[in-house]
Amino acid sequence: MSSLNTPGSPERAAALADIHALLHGYAFMARDKAQFAEMAKFFWPDGWFRFPSGHAVRPTDINLIVQGDEAEYIRHHITTIDVQFTSNNEARVNAQFFATTHLSFYDHWGVWVDDFRRNADGEWRIADRTIVLEGTAPGGWGEAKLGQFVKRE
Repeated sequence: MSSLNTPGSPERAAALADIHALLHGYAFMARDKAQFAEMAKFFWPDGWFRFPSGHAVRPTDINLIVQGDEAEYIRHHITTIDVQFTSNNEARVNAQFFATTHLSFYDHWGVWVDDFRRNADGEWRIADRTIVLEGTAPGGWGEAKLGQFVKRE
């Protein structure tokens, strides 16, 4: 068993802190007038960003999610983060989120499903992100941009 799976180990605590900091840094930057080039730095250059539609782009093209029409105001909030280490250098991370916009306080919500990898210098980055959209507010920005991609069970 890796020390990353040992509750209370210093290695696990450090890895969790790094992953949480990265997720919160990304959420902070995922806002109106976003600096998408800066956001791409949270990902591996050869990584993938998967839209709710299933379409995948490289991290340098994540600006495509707004489809040329950013929300006037948008803030992303992470509510719960679950980290499962699959090896000493890989983790599967599910982060529940909701977004607030100028049109609705609970505009859209779902889960970021991320595969993280750690490099030789110990830095964690997202190798693959899939946005699972679970809901949108009627009349909200998310409904207009992403509503057709809401995961329905």
